[in-house]
Amino acid sequence: MNKSQLSRKWPAAISAVLLAGTIASACSGGKGTAGDDTPAPGGDPKAKERIELSMFYNNSGLEHFPLDTTDPSNNPFLNIVEQIANVDLKVEVPPYKDYQTKFNLLLSSGKLPDLLHTNYPDPTYKAARDGAFIDLKPYYDKSPIVQKYITPQMMELAKDPISGKYWRIPMAYDKGPQGAGIFARYDLVEKYNGGKWPETVEDWVELLRKIKKAEPDAIPMSNRVIGDTMFAYGGAVFFQLYGANPYGSRIQGGKVIPNVVLPEYKAAVELMRSLYAEGLFDKEFATTDTTKWSTKWLNNNVLFQWNTADQILPGLAANMTTGTDVQKKYKFVFAPPLTKYPSVLADKKYATPGLGLPISTHGLYIPASSKNKDRAWDVIEAFASEQLKEEIFWGKEGETYTMKDGKRVPIAEKLGAKERTWSKHLAFIFGFTDGQDAQNALYELQIGTPLFNQVRSSMNVLQNDAQKIGLAAIPGYAEPDEVVKKNSEMWQAVNKFTSEAIMGRITMDQFVKEVQDWEKKYRTLKYEPLQKYIDANKESLRKLGYTMVDW
Repeated sequence: MNKSQLSRKWPAAISAVLLAGTIASACSGGKGTAGDDTPAPGGDPKAKERIELSMFYNNSGLEHFPLDTTDPSNNPFLNIVEQIANVDLKVEVPPYKDYQTKFNLLLSSGKLPDLLHTNYPDPTYKAARDGAFIDLKPYYDKSPIVQKYITPQMMELAKDPISGKYWRIPMAYDKGPQGAGIFARYDLVEKYNGGKWPETVEDWVELLRKIKKAEPDAIPMSNRVIGDTMFAYGGAVFFQLYGANPYGSRIQGGKVIPNVVLPEYKAAVELMRSLYAEGLFDKEFATTDTTKWSTKWLNNNVLFQWNTADQILPGLAANMTTGTDVQKKYKFVFAPPLTKYPSVLADKKYATPGLGLPISTHGLYIPASSKNKDRAWDVIEAFASEQLKEEIFWGKEGETYTMKDGKRVPIAEKLGAKERTWSKHLAFIFGFTDGQDAQNALYELQIGTPLFNQVRSSMNVLQNDAQKIGLAAIPGYAEPDEVVKKNSEMWQAVNKFTSEAIMGRITMDQFVKEVQDWEKKYRTLKYEPLQKYIDANKESLRKLGYTMVDW
């Protein structure tokens, strides 16, 4: 149950098909009076008076392009939504790196827009329970437009377990590839290891050494800090191989155990400490944000990162189209699983990512203070429109694709242009992983068939392994408020003693003492409610595919 498996951040995402849903047939809803939370049938939004609504949303790392000339409130993609809903949207879209801070400030201010998109459900649900947002189930029940993508089961998974309310319309995440693993530079494997994939942790370390010896300016292992998550992407690889993501937990012998107290975690820290001392691990690992990470990833021969299966093709395609001549020679491929795992690892299943939920943490919310809730719902339905989906993923015949033998063929330089690919961040309903036919057709053209097929084969291995594990996230569990309030403090404490141990600022004995103090302070608070939930819901969790309940 790693934090990376529980969250859905673009570009880090996992998706899965959970249960097939029956789409209820109903008249299109959301047409009540302006101040009424319960919709009533009737009316065409186009026939209503055009009004202005405000919206705040996360661009999910896909910044508008060109940034200096693209108006977030007036562009061909958002204009489709405005036309369908007959509204003028005034949107606020903070830079991706600033989103969490801006969102927290917005939520605490109480001055909410008419419509909100966020990928942080926990604080949003808490605010909703205090009256900040409305229950969207009455609207959903009368909306076949939204039901086409968001099944009743998806809505149940998005339901607030504490209040039983449906505060958000979640983003679907049931279309993309499954699993996660080591997203690596295979060209470096070819150059320095004869094309042979490492089979053990020791093999990976030796490959890092070879790269650093041959290229002293290389940073063979780097890191990407995201919010309270210090060890992400490149910095997560060995923690994952030891089955001990710093921010996760496991079920072992029926008991929930935080990874940070495991012997596997200590072993991973000891390894990271040695890599840092050798100069193989980025000296700036604790302060490398997304921008710095991207620069290092593309320019300093970083060997690998831990990422989800759905990220490799878009990452490789973007590199092939916008990278330098040198960068276009990079071969991003998922490495096969280890043939031999560390001896300290209790079972390799703990180092194998499972399936994700069929929804992401992204969602659309209507604040209780919205000036016109019904019209805000019209906007949500517009975000579920086929017209928007078609424009985002395929564009227009003759402009972004042609027809050949009855099949659509992308015009790669048009369909994949940065001036339009940013629009995927508007896929708030059908999700980033929809449009697989268009995306794969484009990726194959951009990447080239041989490498495309190699990557797809590597993804299939991850998918098969994930299916053996089952769901990675616990359906229906919401942490108590007192835990949510302490999460940042907990993870910052883990970051502090882990980074200090890696950098040699404290001894490993001191590290062990810090872990023990952390356990005394936080383990009961955070993991006892989770244990009680699992023990009380084992049968229903099994039926949903959460096989970890019996580990």
